Amino acid sequence: MSPASGTVLGAAAIVASPALWNSLVAGSIPLNVGLSRYLVAVGVCWVLGTIGGLIVPKPTSRVADEQDQRELEGTSPAQNQ
Repeated sequence: MSPASGTVLGAAAIVASPALWNSLVAGSIPLNVGLSRYLVAVGVCWVLGTIGGLIVPKPTSRVADEQDQRELEGTSPAQNQ
C-alpha cells in the first residue's frame, strides 16, 4: 500500500480531523501543528494499512478457486461434461 494512496490519505484525514478543524476553521491551534498531526496520522494509517494487508488474505474469485480445485483433482471442465 502506498502512503500516497487515497485510502491512507482519507483515513488520516478522518483521524486528524479534530486537529485540522481546530487549525483551519476555529484557529485555536497553529496551522503547522494541525498539518504536523495530519502527517503523523498519514504515517500511522500507512503502517496499520500495510500490516492489515499482510494479515488479511486477498480476495479471490470463485471461478479461480474452482479451476484450482479441478487442477488439483486432475480433471478439466471438458472431462466433467
